[in-house]
Amino acid sequence: MAVLKADVLVLGAGMVGVSAALPPAAAGRDVILVDRHELAGEETSFGNGGLIESASVFPYMFPRDFRTDLSIRDEQHAAGALQLRRFADLLPWLVRYYLASSPDRALHSAMAELP
Repeated sequence: MAVLKADVLVLGAGMVGVSAALPPAAAGRDVILVDRHELAGEETSFGNGGLIESASVFPYMFPRDFRTDLSIRDEQHAAGALQLRRFADLLPWLVRYYLASSPDRALHSAMAELP
């Protein structure tokens, strides 16, 4: 049996595996890319058609409706759960998050992420 030596071993030759293998290979490292199939992308990457989805760059914004803000204290709320006993500790972060969640700031963040 031949002994293979490499600097980097990547398991899985799907989109993520190939993407992880490219930078060290470009930097001159010896890279071995292992997959249970004969060719790269024969499993999970096969169905994506090489597309990179860009619609998810719009950030998750803090609710801007006061009633929704107050209801976040409910542990079952989809936007999160805020325990009132932790409110003072979280207040500085919540204020920054609220300010960053204005429609203008959210659009600015999305446009910065898009390219």
